[in-house]
Amino acid sequence: MKNSNLILKGLLVLSLVTTSILANETDDGESDVYIAKMTISQSMNKKETLAVLDKVLSPFEDMTEYALNKNLGNMKKGYKNIEKIEDNLLLKQTIQLSKLKQLSKNIETLESYINNEQYSKVALLSSKMFNDCVTNFKYSTKIKEQLHIEHLDYMGFRILALLASNNSNLTQITNVIVNAQNDWNAIKDEIQDENKVEAFTLLFDGLAHSVDTRDTTMLKILAKIDLALVDVIEVVFE
Repeated sequence: MKNSNLILKGLLVLSLVTTSILANETDDGESDVYIAKMTISQSMNKKETLAVLDKVLSPFEDMTEYALNKNLGNMKKGYKNIEKIEDNLLLKQTIQLSKLKQLSKNIETLESYINNEQYSKVALLSSKMFNDCVTNFKYSTKIKEQLHIEHLDYMGFRILALLASNNSNLTQITNVIVNAQNDWNAIKDEIQDENKVEAFTLLFDGLAHSVDTRDTTMLKILAKIDLALVDVIEVVFE
């Protein structure tokens, strides 16, 4: 009962800090922002680097959402955006060379999964590519806090993708949560709003309890709460 109260308290805290976080959402499926050839400058400031990171990650984030929603039409549109950031050399200029070859192979595999309407495999692979891009982003020194936040974002998407698969593995989910908690610990002292800090503390308590009790329904709810909370805290570091 105590753990249930903690989760409920977390939901109440969340309501205090997530006011109108969805107000600025847009549909990226028809964007032309990825078409033109891009040249990345070594002298980018923090704001410019964040904008580049967003262009790199958004197509993979969108793809994961489309796959989780089983939206084949948007998956096909989203794949074109992934192709564009590869064709316009954005990936080549921003992702560590050691990871670039595997990323290109994964993009090809992703197309096959989409064509065969393998939604859970698309969600798993696109969320993995999202995380690989975060981990191997060349300009990480300029936006370290944001990369920790992106790993928190990954936690939510990855848990949802694992739960959507036929063989959802609680050990894998636990590993994702542990890694994300390390990212949270790296930035939480820089957040002055006690409500935001408490919300994430309760989120991780709820996730741990849900894994222990094998409560996949609550895990799904908490993963979505994580995605909402990320939108709230990332503005602190912009």
